[in-house]
This record gives sequence, C-alpha cells and structure tokens, in this order.
Amino acid sequence: MIQQSSISYECINAIGNSLKLDEMLRDVISTFLRQTDAIGGQFVSQGVNSKSIVSLGETFYIPNLTKNIDSYEIIVLAEGGFVIDTPIKEEHFLFLFKSDENLDTLGNMFSNFRTKLINSIEACRMAEQCGEMKLSLTNHITEEINKNKVNEEIMIAQSRMAIMGEMIGMIAHQWRQPITIIGMLINNTILDIEFDEIDKDKILEDLTSIDEQVHYLSKTIDDFRNFFRPNKLPQHIKVGDISRELLNILGKNFENNNISLSFEGDLDGEFYSYKNELLQVFLNILSNSKDAFLEHNIESSQIIFTINIEKDEILFSIQDNAGGIPKGIQEHIFDPYFSTKSKELGTGLGLYMSQIIIEKHLHGSIKVDSHSNKTVFYVKIPKIDIAGVNRVY
Repeated sequence: MIQQSSISYECINAIGNSLKLDEMLRDVISTFLRQTDAIGGQFVSQGVNSKSIVSLGETFYIPNLTKNIDSYEIIVLAEGGFVIDTPIKEEHFLFLFKSDENLDTLGNMFSNFRTKLINSIEACRMAEQCGEMKLSLTNHITEEINKNKVNEEIMIAQSRMAIMGEMIGMIAHQWRQPITIIGMLINNTILDIEFDEIDKDKILEDLTSIDEQVHYLSKTIDDFRNFFRPNKLPQHIKVGDISRELLNILGKNFENNNISLSFEGDLDGEFYSYKNELLQVFLNILSNSKDAFLEHNIESSQIIFTINIEKDEILFSIQDNAGGIPKGIQEHIFDPYFSTKSKELGTGLGLYMSQIIIEKHLHGSIKVDSHSNKTVFYVKIPKIDIAGVNRVY
C-alpha cells in the first residue's frame, strides 16, 4: 500500500521551488521518482514527434501522445512497461513503471497537481521572458550608445528602460510567493475533496486568501504601470507615497536578499514635484546599493532613507553600509557610461541620468560622500511654485 499523503506532500513541496524551468521540472520529476516505483520520468512537448524537454531515469519513447486527456492516461508499452501520461496544456509529464500496481492511484494523485504545475511553469517562463527582455533592452541601449547619436531626452528614456528590465525581474520574483500560495490552496482543496474531508469554513477561508493574493498581483502591476507614466506637470506628493511605492517595487527583492530599507524624517510631509522622475533617481541609487551589498557579502545590510522638508527646498539622503566607494571611483560615478559592474548588470547610465534629472530638470543637486564602509547620496531639490512650472518629458 503506497503512502499517498506522504507522496503528495513531497511532490507539492517540489513544485515551484525554482524560477528556472529546467531546475523546477527536474525537482518535480526526481521527487516523484524517489517517492514511487517509477523508473523513468519525462516532461515532453506534444506533437507527432514528441520532444523531451527534461528526462530522468530510464529512457523511453512515446511516438504519439493523446490530445485532450481530462486528467491522466495509462499507456501500455509494446516492449513492456507502463507509462502514466499527465497533460499540462500542450505538454505532458510521463512516468515509466515496470508493473501496473497502484497506477490509477498515482495517476489520479499527480493529475491533482496540474493547477499548481501550470502556475509554476508559467511563472518560470515569465521569468525567462523577463530575463530575455532585460537583455534585449540592455543590448538596445548599448547599440544606441555606440552610435553616439542620442540626445539627453532619449538617454533618460533608455535609462528608464534599463530600470524597467530590473523591475520586471523584481515583479516576477514578487509574484512567485502569491502564485505558490494560490496553487497550494487550490491543491489542498482538491485533496480535501478527494479524501472527502470538505470543511466549508476552511474552503471559504482559502478562497478569501486566494482573493487577497490576486489583488496583490493586480496592485503590483498597477505600481509598475504608474511608474512609467510620464509626468508632464508637477504632482502633489506625499512623502508616505514615495516610501510606499519604493517598498512596493523593491520590498520583496530586498527582503529576499536580507536588506533592510527604513525611512526617517518628515514622513508626513507633502510637496510638489515630478514624482516619477524622483522615483527613477531613487531606484537607481537603491539598486546600486543592493548590488554593492551582494558584491561585498554584507551580513547586516541596511539602507536609511531620510527626507527633510525645509522652507525652500526638500532634502533627501540615502545611506547604506555596503562597503563604501573608493575615492578613485567616487570621482567618476556621475560620468556617462562609467560602471564597475559587468555588462549584464550595468550600462553606466543610471547615476549619470540621475544627475541630469536632478540638476537640469529639477534644478537641484546630487552629491555622494563615502568613507569607511558607508556611502551617502545627498539629493536636494527646490520647492516648486505651482503657479509657474516647467514641463518635464
């Protein structure tokens, strides 16, 4: 008698542990092989000539896979052996067994994981697409720089696109947990129904939790879309909105990397400015801090973001303990195309365009001071007289 609950538990935990499709599929297949009598496992694409995407254990070949299977199918091989075929949209999980004992139980159990498998596979492919988009955007920026025919406004747009690539990766990372939670709750409900352990209150509680996760996913996309909506006129900005939006965009990524981001100063203050341009500057600085923390393997990573609203100006300071910046590098960090990062991580435009935005568009100043293991960026912008404003594009 197989231990169905134990197998279910191990297989559920194996799903969605990686955003790399190959790793995630190998984890799922190897777990199922380890927990059952299966001697081989594959994840294949559907077609006349099926193509194996991942294969573990003994090899086998199914020339023609049946379309439109509701849950699973057991295939008897002419050369001996049995295969459980579980379709996942246009692809299939296949598991090879020597005997037909318990195959229906195992097939039915594995088919119950389909919803979570679909969500996890789509999340992996979204992350892969995000990576390709980021690389494409970076290559595009590099080509434009090499042509040396871009003006200041185009470079600002390109810098924002580079940030967008990073933000897409962050969104993919932020979506991983809610997608996993949704898949787990759905799968638990399916198992409860299968084992005839239906609890109405628990189902309602799980549905409420799923609804909350869906709203969180929707809100993440709204924050992302709002950031790339250009400000043509200054906005009324609450300091709390800046901290909230930065935490919405960066919070999960920072949390996963054990980076503490705190806000101090006039947290209830208000002023007029070009919010998205300020956010672009702050995201550049904060992303650089994150990269420095990871590069130097800082254990107690901390960023303190201070905002003070004076009579005629607004002062921002961003301090980190990421190991400091050598004097020789400090002198060049605002130069165009200057970067200490690899080509995959840095374009050399971020801080240069931050300086352009602050000094030429917002008529303020941006400076850096670094000593010991700490670095502080100081940003100062004048208060805007809403009666006479210049447009920023």
